[in-house]
Amino acid sequence: MVNGKLVSAFGPDLEIDAIGRQLKELRLRQRLTISDLSKQTGVSVSYISKIENGQATPSFDVIKRISDALEMGIEDVIQPGDKPNLTGRKTVTRKGEGVLFTSGQYDYCAHGAELAHKGMCPLEIIVHARDVDDFDHWSKHNGEEFIYVLTGAIEVHTEHYAPFILREGDSSYFDSSMAHVYVSVSEEDARVLSISHDPATAVTAKIGRFMLPNARTAEASEVSAFAGDD
Repeated sequence: MVNGKLVSAFGPDLEIDAIGRQLKELRLRQRLTISDLSKQTGVSVSYISKIENGQATPSFDVIKRISDALEMGIEDVIQPGDKPNLTGRKTVTRKGEGVLFTSGQYDYCAHGAELAHKGMCPLEIIVHARDVDDFDHWSKHNGEEFIYVLTGAIEVHTEHYAPFILREGDSSYFDSSMAHVYVSVSEEDARVLSISHDPATAVTAKIGRFMLPNARTAEASEVSAFAGDD
């Protein structure tokens, strides 16, 4: 609650009623009733109604389910408004300005979130996990992934290959339809750059599909490693 208004976990500058208005607009544009959307997402009619009317704070999981049902990128919900979709478009994400998520095992900072219909999903990740047993689910999504270690070191586990270690400056490019996870093996938590691309569905790629299933949006205080300069 800020100045008497509900605000979203997606960021202190985004009020809940802005998310609700955007969801309602997207739903009506596709000529769906709230009941139709409820059946597709498993989210109750009353809860969707409360979200659309700015009376409820939606979790990342709920927003992801609704976005997927509407076949929209989650960035179209968390960053309402027109987005460039033309040849020659560009965006700049300054330090501390990315959209933040956390799963516990990883902290994510999504770059370029204000652009819709991106061909790639660039994520900066802090790897907190220290053992594969820390994960309830392994990442798995269509397409390809490039991982580059910025600081520290990680051990990469996949379902088809023996684990291998990547240190600062090392990279790997692999088929991301293989289940995979990263664990830090350096003294400090490793920081990596992950760029995912699905050639078959690049036009409608959604941020959420490239994260662990339990990822949720996070406040800057929860993932302070992504904070901007003072």
